[in-house]
Amino acid sequence: MAEVKSSRRNRRPLIVAAALKAFAAKNYDGASMADIARAAGITKRAIYRHFPSKRELFYAVRNEVYTAIVENLWRELPPARDFTELADLLMRAHLRFCEENPDMLRIVVNTVSEAAAREFQENIESLLADRAGDIRSLVEAGIKEGTLDPSLDPAYLAWVLVLIFFFLTYMLAFEEDWLLPRGEEAASVIMRPILASWAPKAGGGTTGPAVPPGKPPTRRSSPPR
Repeated sequence: MAEVKSSRRNRRPLIVAAALKAFAAKNYDGASMADIARAAGITKRAIYRHFPSKRELFYAVRNEVYTAIVENLWRELPPARDFTELADLLMRAHLRFCEENPDMLRIVVNTVSEAAAREFQENIESLLADRAGDIRSLVEAGIKEGTLDPSLDPAYLAWVLVLIFFFLTYMLAFEEDWLLPRGEEAASVIMRPILASWAPKAGGGTTGPAVPPGKPPTRRSSPPR
């Protein structure tokens, strides 16, 4: 009996993996629970034991994808001298991960697209606010170190960076060149002039490199989580 219960619990990641591929290929409206059940090699009834609706299953897939993206951003990040270099590295890491995981890339694009027209709106806004909160802490550290103009609003800059993340994601997903290089280099082309415009207008002290929240100052950028 214990083995049967364990087997049922282990179906959840199997279902989420199958749903990720189905939603990536057919979008939310196009993918059916029957499609996902066939891909997972189980019955629709088995899926409903774990997820009461397709919407809840999509949320689980979306959360899995966003968690993977955020964890990737902070995994083995190279040393950064200041916020400007750290922001460039983050954008490059984001694009590299998206290129290497096209199904996840499509889920991100589908999530934002679906959010505009249905009940996903409130949920996706919460996720975006979480990401902006993480980046805001880095922006505040950048202001403190003297890389960013102290007169700028950290919350505003954080949201600008989040939106740049999504712009680059869309560009990659739809294979648009937008007069920019493909891949990681596009991040640097966009970020350099933006970061230059955020630099202090005159002087400014330096107290150390940009440090994520909850970490002591070091000569190496560390993940916020």
